[in-house]
Amino acid sequence: MIVFTLCSNNYLSHAASLGDSILKFDPNVNFIIGLVDKININIDYTQFSDFEILPCFDLGYAEFDDMLSRYNIIEFNTAVKPFYFEYLFRTRPEVDRIYYIDPDILFYQSISNLENSWDGASALLTPNLIYLPEKTVRGELASLKHGINNLGFVGIARCEEGLKIVSWWKERLTHYCQLDKCRGIFVDQKWIDIAALFFLNMKSIKHPGWNMAWWNLSERNLKKMEETYFVNSIDFPLIFFHFSGFKPGVQTITERIKSSEFDMESEGALRELFDNYEIKLKSRGYDQLSGIKPSLKFRETPNELKHRIGRKLKSKMTNAIFRIFKV
Repeated sequence: MIVFTLCSNNYLSHAASLGDSILKFDPNVNFIIGLVDKININIDYTQFSDFEILPCFDLGYAEFDDMLSRYNIIEFNTAVKPFYFEYLFRTRPEVDRIYYIDPDILFYQSISNLENSWDGASALLTPNLIYLPEKTVRGELASLKHGINNLGFVGIARCEEGLKIVSWWKERLTHYCQLDKCRGIFVDQKWIDIAALFFLNMKSIKHPGWNMAWWNLSERNLKKMEETYFVNSIDFPLIFFHFSGFKPGVQTITERIKSSEFDMESEGALRELFDNYEIKLKSRGYDQLSGIKPSLKFRETPNELKHRIGRKLKSKMTNAIFRIFKV
């Protein structure tokens, strides 16, 4: 089994924590850190010797230079995802399925649990929500903006349809992997919303223990019995949790959304989960690694005084127009 993640040097503590959580249950898994960065002489990479580190420019794709000039760090880190799938399928012919997992995820059960869910599928996906809410919830609104699936997890099978998905997705992300909600684009995710129109057997997993995160807390309640975490009931063990937007040292679940609903419980399983995750990150060098600037020259948002003033005015005018004209 191959599992890979993607990150720049400043996220290596997250990637290593993910790898540790997978190898704890399945030491024979080939866990690959796709390094979307250059090797940094100030980092001791021997601390990650349990994993394979594969820098993105070692894949040999000529498109990366042009993409790097057009994409910021988030866009480029997500745009290379299908390239890694294609490269790994081509160079590891013995592998039938490959999983991508975001670096800010941790596993609490064996990743082999995923292997029982394919049933002929070409791809496995985790939708943001799986239960019908009684009223509008934040996860529905997030799905409209970001896509109905969270691509912090995606599995692709070596089959005709799976390889077609990778090729189609790769071509789109080469040119259109942007944080551009006004145009209906949210990096790699919203493309997969329409992939189901073209490709067969893309399977959505309706298990609350897969990819639990801030956007689905409205439907998922974390519990702990003895040393095992469950979601909603003992029928659903927590397989993996997505700590999207969490930053060690803060008292909120995510920095993506500024809302008191994401203040951590003073007690309970959820708070314990985050406290333990922070300990894991720090034990993997978070304090040093998170401050390292990526070596690749990503496109940066102009940030001179005139640009900052312009963005502020644009935000104020947009809000004013909404309040006055309700559009």
